[in-house]
Amino acid sequence: MTHSPVHHCECPLCQSPARHPDQAFHHYINLFLSRLNEPQRRWFVALEALRVGHGGKHLLAQITGMSPTTILRGRRELEADLAGCPDFHLRAPGGGRPTAQERDPELEQALETVLALETAGDPMGRRPMAKRSSLQHLSAALKKKGHAVSRPTVSKLLRKLKYSPKVNARRTEVRGASAAQRHEQFDHINEQREDFGTTRDPVISVDTKKKS
Repeated sequence: MTHSPVHHCECPLCQSPARHPDQAFHHYINLFLSRLNEPQRRWFVALEALRVGHGGKHLLAQITGMSPTTILRGRRELEADLAGCPDFHLRAPGGGRPTAQERDPELEQALETVLALETAGDPMGRRPMAKRSSLQHLSAALKKKGHAVSRPTVSKLLRKLKYSPKVNARRTEVRGASAAQRHEQFDHINEQREDFGTTRDPVISVDTKKKS
């Protein structure tokens, strides 16, 4: 039996760096869903949404990546006692909408190229890499390069590449400089990196604020 990939929860609790008991529970939900077929997944998620109550459909959509429309469909099928839903009505192997990476094999490489000049890492290796552009700006930059992609898809790719989907907070602070001045500063740094890369000279990133 072929298992589906285990979805990574996108709810605020699971995206937070702080540990929370619900993170493990949400992982188990997605692990369980990976062993079910398509109708079973939407029925189970619809049940969980009903159990949660108000806001359950939105929360379960975040946890599972399933669209609210699909969850609503599962709920309606349950309310109809699964009438017209025979147990052999399964999607054929390989069916369904292909992923963004399958439709556009060069998408991931294009995103890495966009991120190359604006990446900030953690010198202690305890946090994901950060970037200074929002999901909207990254999506727009990819579109200009011929890769039409949504913000949720960009977010998934960032996690795959071990980036935080959030904008680096230190780069959004206005420390005595306007946004235009800060962009000018980073543009200058990027130009220097490109020049050094052309001449094959080393480029060293130093975090001068780390105390320990």
